[in-house]
Amino acid sequence: MTTIQELKTFKLFHGLNDDELNRIVPLIQERSFNKGTRCILQGTHASELHLCRSGKVNIVVQHFEAPTIYVNIHTALEGEVFGWSALVEPYKYTASAICAEKTEEFYLRQADLCKLFDQVPRIGYVFMKNLAALISSRVTDYSKSLSKDIALDTRSDYEW
Repeated sequence: MTTIQELKTFKLFHGLNDDELNRIVPLIQERSFNKGTRCILQGTHASELHLCRSGKVNIVVQHFEAPTIYVNIHTALEGEVFGWSALVEPYKYTASAICAEKTEEFYLRQADLCKLFDQVPRIGYVFMKNLAALISSRVTDYSKSLSKDIALDTRSDYEW
């Protein structure tokens, strides 16, 4: 059984008080995956938000023109969230998630979270504010990496 102390280790829950976290605890499901298991498939309906309890999960995007090529855009570590598409329209996973090692996760069903957010809007507000910060951070990190890669391809004379 998940505890509020465990939830407090995730940035996603920062700003929620113990009473609010106690409303989330019963919604948490747990499972584990072996190395190499794909726990999210890009392009499929997103119905669960995932929280890495332990292990490593590679977040990979399938190349549109070369479908056998996957690009690793992030590695979710202990305490990180992935599968955020479950809370953002059009509710399609924008990447796949493949376990880089044995992984334990918590997950929350979209329907359960949305019901809670309707019941207690403050939880939804704090949760989504934290989720937006996470998404922004990941997009910024990926943009920096991508622009550096493009620059390296075009400017071999520049010292990085």
